[in-house]
Amino acid sequence: MTINVTLRQLEVFIAVARALSFSEAAKAIPLSQPALSAAIHKLEEAIGARLFDRDTRNVALTPVGSELLTVAEDLLQHFDAELASVRDYLSGRRGRVAVAASPSLASGFLPEVVASFQRAYPGVGLQLQDAFSDLAIDMVRSGKVDLALAPEKREDPALTHLTLFHDRLVLLCRTDHPLAKQRTVSWRQLVAFSHVAFRRTSSVRQLVEAAYTRENSTLRPVFEVEHLDTMVGFVANGLGVGVLPYSLMRRVKLGPVVYRRVTAPEIHREICLVTQKSRSLSPAAEAFSQTCIKHAEKSRAAARA
Repeated sequence: MTINVTLRQLEVFIAVARALSFSEAAKAIPLSQPALSAAIHKLEEAIGARLFDRDTRNVALTPVGSELLTVAEDLLQHFDAELASVRDYLSGRRGRVAVAASPSLASGFLPEVVASFQRAYPGVGLQLQDAFSDLAIDMVRSGKVDLALAPEKREDPALTHLTLFHDRLVLLCRTDHPLAKQRTVSWRQLVAFSHVAFRRTSSVRQLVEAAYTRENSTLRPVFEVEHLDTMVGFVANGLGVGVLPYSLMRRVKLGPVVYRRVTAPEIHREICLVTQKSRSLSPAAEAFSQTCIKHAEKSRAAARA
């Protein structure tokens, strides 16, 4: 048998059971005494038993009322706890966020964002995957992750690209390299030197190849690498020069290497936060995206320096 009872009826019942006075309970809720009496009457009808023994001077719980009070208080306590959990979810303090990021962003921009986010939202679980930009964006498209941090690729109308910052490319060379004597270097000068390059799957590699093409040249690297540390090690030992995003320079222990701005033209990547256009972010994912936006402002300020 189904018993149709509302939370409001239970709240009224508990107020009367604790006060053992209809008039005092009506003041505490607050509710008019006739309305309170009517709510108790409907609750008794739903339960199928009297809940209070009352006369003109006294109110007392019946055995059924005493049993219901224990159940009602337990129900409302759990309801309040679950409602608080929902409020935490809505505020972004609870939940899970799945993020994909291209390798350069996963090692450069993302760690600072994650550290800041975890300090502000310790109750949120983060699932992070570093993947080349095309794969990271595919993971957003398929719903495997909530958002991706990747260089701009706007050909898919089902995705939203929010620009976070522009990440210019810079030259990395030894301190005793001829180009180290200059404050800026042109692409025309750069093509004459041996090059240590990221692999073809890298968006940086694709930008460098396009720059070489504009100079009527072809990039033929002496070494191809996947990781920043490998490039830095090769450059530091005089095995060639490298081109990398400025945002990664914070990870480079300069030592025997320096970086120089590459101009004519200056090339940059537009770093975007990629989401599904038709899918709303969860509160936790929205909070993470706002943390990305906040830290992107710091990156923009650094890039202007």
